Amino acid sequence: MNRSDLPKLAFFFKGFPEDVRFRRHTVPESLEIARGTMYETWYRCLQLSPYMAESLASGIWRSDEQEQTYQQFGDLRNTTFESWWLDRGYELFREKGDFKKISVQQDAAAIESGQTIVLEIPLTVSPATLKEQFDDLLRQHHPQFKRFDRWQHSSATSRLRASKLTSVSLNLYVSVYQHWIKDTSAALYEIGEQMALNPRYVVKRSDMPQDVKDKHLQMALIVSEYLGKAKNLVAHASEGRFPCTDDHEWIERATRAANWRHAE
Repeated sequence: MNRSDLPKLAFFFKGFPEDVRFRRHTVPESLEIARGTMYETWYRCLQLSPYMAESLASGIWRSDEQEQTYQQFGDLRNTTFESWWLDRGYELFREKGDFKKISVQQDAAAIESGQTIVLEIPLTVSPATLKEQFDDLLRQHHPQFKRFDRWQHSSATSRLRASKLTSVSLNLYVSVYQHWIKDTSAALYEIGEQMALNPRYVVKRSDMPQDVKDKHLQMALIVSEYLGKAKNLVAHASEGRFPCTDDHEWIERATRAANWRHAE
């Protein structure tokens, strides 16, 4: 899709950083913000997914969720994140309506339904005091005051999951996975050294043989941990769950001994 053909409307995206999340953005503007976010990480996971490649080649889907994910995201082969976002991605992740804002309204039916609270805000009270009072009201009446999940209230076609994982850590896992699939025969510590995952465990010329062995082992353990998370991330992403690094049934679990053998 050419930029000149893009819709002129502006949309909200709940997955954007908080400082820009509550403003509308045109599609070209949204692309600039989307780079490096979890939206791009999900795209990378699907583009690298061996399960998607396998199903596209065979026409057989491992699960209904995987096929549905393909129908939503499309064929990502021979695409870039930029071209995909402008063509399909923004439509997949945009919110269908506006963010709700505090408003003063008198609706008895809404009060009785328990879905809204009608507020009368005195303008003769300091804003700081009003904020305290508003927080107290939310504690008393909001059913999800402590554990509100904004994604449960998203109107986007495809939604991210609530997670403590950051885009920085997720992109690191995917980058490790990307290095690994380029050469699955490489020792894990070599991947760690190439990516400089931890400078402490990069071998120096002055290191003694035992130091070299210990550093290789520690670096391999770091790569093994990141790679395990990335494999789960890719598998869950292929079924429309993102981000999630919980153990996935598609991933074969290597024994500790096998992981250690692959360290050297």
